[in-house]
Amino acid sequence: MGAKSTPLFEIHNGAKVAKPTLDYWSLPEDSPARTSYDDDFVDEVADGVWTFGSHSLVNSHAVLGPEGLIIYDTGDNLADGEKFYSLLRSVSDAPIRAIIYSHEHYVADAKVFVDYEAERGNTDIQIIAHSNLNDSFARTGGVAAAHPEVSSVLYARSAQQFNLYLPDEGPDSRYKNTIIPAVGGFIPANTTVVHGQTLTVAGLDLVFYTDGIGTDTTNQVLVWIPSKKLVMNNVLWGWFPNIYSARGGRYRDPNGWMYALDFIRDLKPEILLSTHSNSLNGAEQIETRLQNYRDGLAYVLDQTLKGILMGQSPDELRYSVELPARLKNAPILVQNYGEVANMPPRIYTAIFGQFDRNRTETLNKLHPAEEAGRMIEAMGGEAAAQQKAEQAYEDGDYLWSAQIAGYLVVHNNSAENRQIKANALRQMAYRTTSTNSRSWYLSEALELEGKTAVITATPADAASVQTNLGDYVNYYRVRINPERSAETNQLLALDFGQDQRFGLRIRESLVDFIGDLSGTNTTPDLAISLSAEDWTAIYNNLTTIDDLIDQGTVKVTKGSRADIVGWFAMFDPVYDWENDPALRALQAQMTAQ
Repeated sequence: MGAKSTPLFEIHNGAKVAKPTLDYWSLPEDSPARTSYDDDFVDEVADGVWTFGSHSLVNSHAVLGPEGLIIYDTGDNLADGEKFYSLLRSVSDAPIRAIIYSHEHYVADAKVFVDYEAERGNTDIQIIAHSNLNDSFARTGGVAAAHPEVSSVLYARSAQQFNLYLPDEGPDSRYKNTIIPAVGGFIPANTTVVHGQTLTVAGLDLVFYTDGIGTDTTNQVLVWIPSKKLVMNNVLWGWFPNIYSARGGRYRDPNGWMYALDFIRDLKPEILLSTHSNSLNGAEQIETRLQNYRDGLAYVLDQTLKGILMGQSPDELRYSVELPARLKNAPILVQNYGEVANMPPRIYTAIFGQFDRNRTETLNKLHPAEEAGRMIEAMGGEAAAQQKAEQAYEDGDYLWSAQIAGYLVVHNNSAENRQIKANALRQMAYRTTSTNSRSWYLSEALELEGKTAVITATPADAASVQTNLGDYVNYYRVRINPERSAETNQLLALDFGQDQRFGLRIRESLVDFIGDLSGTNTTPDLAISLSAEDWTAIYNNLTTIDDLIDQGTVKVTKGSRADIVGWFAMFDPVYDWENDPALRALQAQMTAQ
């Protein structure tokens, strides 16, 4: 709002940004005001201690012990792994003895490290993680949802949040905090740890802490190396943390985050290695950074709770809670990742849900299409609304322009209306300091212009399905069409062999999952035998049950072919490979590989 006179600048790859972003991006690599690594970088933090940074979101760390190297995090995809391993080998030739996963988000490229070490004759590497990491990653690919049935949507939203759809060069380009999601490089942990456990690794005693380290996942591993007074963690980030991540996920309680910061402070580290911020050597500067970070979280939480007590709604809190100058100017609380304005509404909804006592807007509300139509009519019709949106754009009131254009697109999804909204979103993107928000704005703008296709839900990873067959049979139940199945009561048994036999019972518009078909009330009406690969194809809507029966890979063992085809016809497809442009693009990419 009021951004008409806000100047824009270009950084190294042509990305258009506002001056706060330009100033931060122009800081020297060793500036105390820069709190994250933003390019490929080797930081020798102490003797035998290195951090490897990149333009991605995650760092990798290496600690040299008497018997070899300990690695903390390896990146988010195979390309990260290649880069980090190359940087590691530029400073040390010692063998890797252990890889530690800080949490489930950055585990998808350990394979690169393991494979290169195998070529060197080193095949004995401990992969250390929280006790629930293997299971969580196998189920969700590292983006756990409150309801795992929709983890594929969180995965798709992650792609939109982390610059996947933005170009490498030009005004709309990505320039920081880019993650290209992938799961193919994950190596399951072979050593799991519990809170307070000590292991001798590479000749060093490591103490692992897992309880109460409450940040962005439930499987954090914080490591303390007493002999070096060194902490490795995913608690202190290089920017204001995402109490709310726009991609979704569980509530991130600021109290849990503050507890974890206090836990680190009580250890009194002299070296601090963090997954998301630059590394520190020196107790005093570590204490200052931890205190500022804790104060930022505490301030936003307390002021949000005060606002709630005073009757403020989520949207009012968005504007009333602002960091004071002392914290706003603390480098560690720079808002180039998360934005403080997005945090208070999430705290509110964690407590109360979406209802803010506004009965006409959050308890009972018009359908979006109905609301858009009426709003356009209230503005004097489509042409008048377009004029208002364009005038707001000319005035630099981009948020209002985008909001009006949002009504226009819902009311009439024309190229003209889409372009009005895209224009406003693009200007908002150029002016935000948050790379998350920039990616959301620009990816939608590019999609509105037909320049990219944003995927809604990613197909299930074949390895995840095969590892967790029962879960993925269970997840299928939510696709039932209630109208077509309203009068059906049928139990289908799915036999995958090797004692993996599950049931799905259609029961008048609902589906029950049965994990054990040995009970007296679980005699199936219909039955098929199939492979995990068959189920993956069915789950991802890549084929039909009819085609698989034709091919002979699915066999009907009870009932008729027509019965089986009719049973599956009661479920709606989630992935429309023929008509969804994002899925068509993904299919072309898969075919090319």
